[in-house]
This record gives sequence, structure tokens and C-alpha cells, in this order.
Amino acid sequence: MNSSFNKASRLYLICMGLFWIVFGLITTFYPKLMDMFQTEDGINAQTAYSNHVWSHDGLDIISLCIVLFALSRETVSKNVLRAVALAALMPTIGIANALIRTPYWNNLFIGAGLGCFAFVIWGFVLAGRSESASGEVSIR
Repeated sequence: MNSSFNKASRLYLICMGLFWIVFGLITTFYPKLMDMFQTEDGINAQTAYSNHVWSHDGLDIISLCIVLFALSRETVSKNVLRAVALAALMPTIGIANALIRTPYWNNLFIGAGLGCFAFVIWGFVLAGRSESASGEVSIR
């Protein structure tokens, strides 16, 4: 793999980690800030349990960020990039589902969903470039 591909992969992983760490820290330590993404129905539906879930989700997000930051220090394969892109697809689907099927989220949440989706596209584009960057194509 060439140096420019490794730099691009590193940038991707760091950017994704930075994007998510913001949400992880907010939901872990100050979930009230997430009210800005919610409708009045969402805010009124909050319970002590939902605040516990926010905190748990925040720790889950931070754990993913730790892995992303660690991977950014390694040479990653196209398969790892595809896996990271698929991981970015999961919250994209969750956000889209929440926006479409529940009354709890306002349109500001679309921005978070688009941010996640951008990492899906970026990851698959990088993975596709890895084949041409290495000069070899694997046939399986």
C-alpha cells in the first residue's frame, strides 16, 4: 500500500473518531444537550431510564472511538475500511428510522444522519482505492 493511501485512511479514521467522540462525551456526561435534536414529544418522553440509556450509549460510542483512533495508527486493509464504513451505516439507518417512524426527533437530527452517511461513502471510496493503490486486485 502506498503512503498517500495510508494517510487518507488515517485521516478518515481520525475524522470519524472525532465526529463520534463529541456525541459520546455529550451523551455520557451531559445528555440534556441532546434535547436540541428532539421534538417536544421526545423531551416529554424522557425518564430516568432513558437518561441511563443515553449514558450507556455514550460509553458505547466512546468505545468505538477508541478503536477508530487505534486503527488510525495502523496500516489498514480494504476489508477493515469496508467494516468501518458498514459500522457507520448502522447509526445512519438508526437515525433515518427514528426520524421516519417516531415523533421524537426534529430535523436537526438529519445533520447527524448525513454526517454518518458521509463516513459510509468515504469509507467505501477509500476501500475501492486500496485496490488500485496496492497495484494488485484480489479475485475471490
